[in-house]
Amino acid sequence: MTKLIFSRGSGWKSVSRGDKKKNHFMISRMMSINYPLQAHALNHIKIDPVETVDSWHRLMSRIYSQVPFWMYTKGQKKQKEKKEKKLSVKESTIKAYAKKYDLDLRSVRDAIEFFPEESVKELQKFEKMIS
Repeated sequence: MTKLIFSRGSGWKSVSRGDKKKNHFMISRMMSINYPLQAHALNHIKIDPVETVDSWHRLMSRIYSQVPFWMYTKGQKKQKEKKEKKLSVKESTIKAYAKKYDLDLRSVRDAIEFFPEESVKELQKFEKMIS
């Protein structure tokens, strides 16, 4: 459906009203990444979800000939993997550290965020100690 929003062909006519209504929230959410004012206006005036999706199609098919890069966002899993690589400390070590010293996970993660070098060194020492 995402590809159809940006295409000018007759494929959009084959999308049912029900499909447009089901995907209204996600389409509006994705469009608000690059067009927040328009998304807010279309959400604020409480128009029919099908008409909202149709208006996004009319606007986007005029501007773009293919799906733009900003439509593809990073997922939670990818961001988590990137964070773990950066930290070089396993999530299981963080949980074990928090449990051992009776801390909540948020405090440990905050310490890693604000004091990355010291926290990572301490967690690496802890990891060696438990393994």
